[in-house]
Amino acid sequence: MSLKHAILGFLSFNALSGYDLKKAFDQSISHFWPADQSQIYRTLKQLHKEGFITKQVIPREEQLDIKVYEITETGRQELVQWLATPIPLAETREPTLIQLYFGFVLTDEQVRHLLETAVAQISSTLEELQQVYQAVTSQERAGGMKRPFFYTMLTLEYGIQANTWHRNWLQSIINRIDAGDMNILPLAEMVESQEN
Repeated sequence: MSLKHAILGFLSFNALSGYDLKKAFDQSISHFWPADQSQIYRTLKQLHKEGFITKQVIPREEQLDIKVYEITETGRQELVQWLATPIPLAETREPTLIQLYFGFVLTDEQVRHLLETAVAQISSTLEELQQVYQAVTSQERAGGMKRPFFYTMLTLEYGIQANTWHRNWLQSIINRIDAGDMNILPLAEMVESQEN
C-alpha cells in the first residue's frame, strides 16, 4: 500500500485539509498504516503535481490560511485502479521473532522479560483498537453508511484479531518457559489451538 492511495481514499469521502487528513489517519488506519504530518504534506504536494487532487486556499483572518484538498476524476480513477489490483503479500519483519529465534543465547528470565514487555505493548494496542471499535460501532448505529462502514470496520476486526492472537501466542510461550516445557508442539495441536 502506498500513502498516496490512502490519502486518495480519504479524499474520496470529502475534501480535507492536511491537518484533517492526519486526524483521519490517527483515528482509523494508524494501527496498520501510520503516517506523520510531514509525510502527508509531502505526498499531498506530489498528488497535486500529478493532477490527482486540487488545492483550494481558504483565507482566515488572524490565522494561517487553510489548504483544502479534493480528489479529481483522474485521482479517483487512480484510486479505483490501485484498489482493484491484487497486491502480493508484504514480507513480514518481526523483531520479536528474531529475538525468539536466537533466544537460546539469553537466560529464560531475559526471554520472559522481553515477552512480557511485548505482551504489555500488544495489550495496550488491543485496548485502543477495542475502544475505537466500540466508539465507531456506536456512531454507525446512529448513521447509515452500511457499505463503507462494513469495509472500513474489517480492518479494525483484523487489528483486534491479529493482536489478540499475537498476545495469546506470546503468553503461551511465557507459560511454557515458566513450566520448563521446551517440547515442540505437534502440528495438529497448533492447528487445533488456532481453530478454537
